[in-house]
Amino acid sequence: MKRLGQWNITALVLVLVLAMSPFSNVSHAAEAVTEVEGSHLSTNFEDGTLQGWSPRVGSERLTVTQLEAHEGQSSMLVANRERSYHGPMLSMKDLLKRNQEYEIAAYVRLTQEPTTDQTLQLTTYKKTTAESWNPIASVKIAKTEWNTWHKITGKFQYSDDPTELNLFIETPYISEDSVDTLSFYVDDVSFTLAEQLEIEEGIRSLQDLYQDDFPIGAAVYRWQLEGAYGQLLTKHFNSLTATYEMKPKYMSPSEGVYEFEAADQYVQFAEEHGMGVRAHALLWHIDAAEWMFKDPQGNPASRELLLARIQDYVETVITRYKGKIYAWDVVNEAIADSNGDVNGLRKSPFYELIGPDYIEKTYEFARAADPNAKLYYNEYFTEIPEKREHMYQLVKRLKEKGLIDGVGLQSHYNLESPPIKEIEKTINMFAELGLDIQITELDVDSGIPFGEEMSDEVAVKQAYRYKELLDLYKKHKDHISSVTLWGLQDEKSYNNQAMLFDSALKAKKAYWGLVDESSLPVLTQRAVSLSGKPDIKKQSQDPLWNKAVSTPLKGDSSGTASFRTLWDHSNLHILVDVQDAKADVNDRVDIFVDLNNGKTTSYEADDQHVIIKRSGKAEGAEQRSYRVRETKAGYQVELSIPWGGIQAGSEYEVGLDIRVTGGGANGTQPYNPLYWNDRTQSQEQDTSKYGVIQLAPMPQSAQAVQGIVQIDGKKDASWNKAVPFEVKRLNETEGAEAVARAMWAGEYLYLLIDVTDPNIITDSINPWDQDSVEIFLDENHQRTPYFQYDDAQFRISADNVGTFAGGASPGRLVSAVKKTNKGYLVEARIQLQSLTPKTGNVLGFDLQINDNQGGGKQSVAKWNDTTNESWRNTSQYGILTFVGKNKLGH
Repeated sequence: MKRLGQWNITALVLVLVLAMSPFSNVSHAAEAVTEVEGSHLSTNFEDGTLQGWSPRVGSERLTVTQLEAHEGQSSMLVANRERSYHGPMLSMKDLLKRNQEYEIAAYVRLTQEPTTDQTLQLTTYKKTTAESWNPIASVKIAKTEWNTWHKITGKFQYSDDPTELNLFIETPYISEDSVDTLSFYVDDVSFTLAEQLEIEEGIRSLQDLYQDDFPIGAAVYRWQLEGAYGQLLTKHFNSLTATYEMKPKYMSPSEGVYEFEAADQYVQFAEEHGMGVRAHALLWHIDAAEWMFKDPQGNPASRELLLARIQDYVETVITRYKGKIYAWDVVNEAIADSNGDVNGLRKSPFYELIGPDYIEKTYEFARAADPNAKLYYNEYFTEIPEKREHMYQLVKRLKEKGLIDGVGLQSHYNLESPPIKEIEKTINMFAELGLDIQITELDVDSGIPFGEEMSDEVAVKQAYRYKELLDLYKKHKDHISSVTLWGLQDEKSYNNQAMLFDSALKAKKAYWGLVDESSLPVLTQRAVSLSGKPDIKKQSQDPLWNKAVSTPLKGDSSGTASFRTLWDHSNLHILVDVQDAKADVNDRVDIFVDLNNGKTTSYEADDQHVIIKRSGKAEGAEQRSYRVRETKAGYQVELSIPWGGIQAGSEYEVGLDIRVTGGGANGTQPYNPLYWNDRTQSQEQDTSKYGVIQLAPMPQSAQAVQGIVQIDGKKDASWNKAVPFEVKRLNETEGAEAVARAMWAGEYLYLLIDVTDPNIITDSINPWDQDSVEIFLDENHQRTPYFQYDDAQFRISADNVGTFAGGASPGRLVSAVKKTNKGYLVEARIQLQSLTPKTGNVLGFDLQINDNQGGGKQSVAKWNDTTNESWRNTSQYGILTFVGKNKLGH
């Protein structure tokens, strides 16, 4: 409620309470507030003054008016604005205390009806050695609601000692020159101390959980070293990384100037609490000390000058903290995602001014500064094969010269990708080099923005993802010496609620999954079953099974296994592949089916449990409905289960679980079983924890014949060996179409796409609006509703200009385009990154022809996926089968 008392009374109250107030005790505080009440401070303009508010730029006109008010009689009118960032400003430097979270609220109202909806926002500005602007909250005002008051509420906290700390009320920034003359009223701006946070003292410490494995660390800001944040940090972690303040931009803001206060504070905190410090990072192209790139005259620095500056910086920093840092990220992110040099190096200012040897030189400087320091190279996207290989070659060269001790794998992941198999491949690759491995920036992005509620389903998925990652790290603890999470708790940052603790510092399901997996509900896995009727009578596996989606089983066992399913209107067909070279009396496959997907805690009439032993004996299945085959790596079980009275069709869902048991080392005690979904192993009684397979139609199929062609935009005679397939228009009476052919050799896929398009237009700004061909690949053929690490989108315009998305990159593509009498011919070679094909292998594949017909009219032709989702969803792709030179089929 607004108070209408005279200013002198309010000021008197202010003086009396400041000593115990959560707001700063400063001489001019009375000029900026009308009341301080407990943990609440506000400006309400009832005394007829602006109470500390001033124009941000100077041209704005701020006045106290009684024309409108949210409560009481007065408000502040903001007028004469010319840009989005013009508006009122309030200094918070002497009002708010450090390391305290405040809720800032303001009421705003427009002065007249605008032509479109408008947005007003609260923005905080902080100036230390650098400047930062942070929008903390906004409100969208519909044009029809211009004459009502709207509340903007956001949270704010700071930890350092800024020279300026201001609050702005403004419209969202578009550009420096964007004109914005919106006028508005402001009233009842309040600052309320948020509820004080407390950590959960009684739960198990993460550092204790992993005390026999590796140090567990967190990347933090300085404000997280104090209060409840500091308590959470020291309880659970025994290593820390400064998120930003040990990077060159902050350590050396100008030539000859070093700012060690922040770094000293991190190191001192770590020493006081028995923690280790990872130093991140000595050289990075983003948070570089920009002054290094210019000579005293403002020209680009010479090679010699920049090297000398890097050497001075590296020696100064490492010498200061010698013996206090257990790992140095010497160079960070030097490998390009795309468009790098021949070795994949990013063409950063360091590269351009010095040359590619700037990396080696920096490690030489670091090694000389402290021969005993542990030096690392730190990188992201290390599971992408092309980037991983470039990184491998880089660190291999550095190791051969004795300049590096290990690698940092950043490990920014999401709920689904990359798969554990690819992560483990990365770990093994660098471990085989004899390099130490540290997980340096681990997080699991939930996909749910900060401030939005996370569903239980997503929270459980995140928990299982963290669990499988940390289990993998424990498995390789002989090679992994440290695991660091890229944050302490969920906060407003680039990731989406990706941490183990929420913003209130309470343990999330992700934490409990690590400490007590039994506390998590069983997560329902899903897989796709394509239509098809395999011949179970064949001595060898029917080739039709190659088109089925393969799904791995999991569990703590020395063997591995996977399963595939197909369906027709009579049966559900299941194929289980077990990799177990030693036959044993205990080898068996248990198949659990809930045909109506009832998910009940006890069996119903439709539920089935079939046991098929490696010996060929079975329980619960007729002899003619199953087959057991020995393979080079183990054995296969194939089973057909009748639908009974169920009318199965596309999108129908079936409950399913698979369990594989193998013999133990002594031939009597079985290993822990592999399973698909129910980790509680209660499948015999309970179908509620089964996974789900969804029936889908078999997509179109094409064949890639084995052979090599030269990429020159011409149809060589070799292309005649490949069977053509048509790319047809989608619900259009006119527009481009194409005929395509495919070949393969080694790790390369070759494509010839003959486009019929007599009117070629390629001058649109957006590449997808140009006449072009798009190639979509799903190399692991998982048919997921999202892109995984292996999925790629290559776009080639009629002018032979490539654009890329997903796992696609320029380094993987060679293409040529030639104009023809009827349109244009595209010839392409794509390097596959996770699949080296063999005869019979398949991948998810689709083609799209974009046709700009002029006048804003577009048409699209597709091969199989008729949706507009191919760029992010692989579930509707067709299938490309790799066949031998003389094995073409139809």
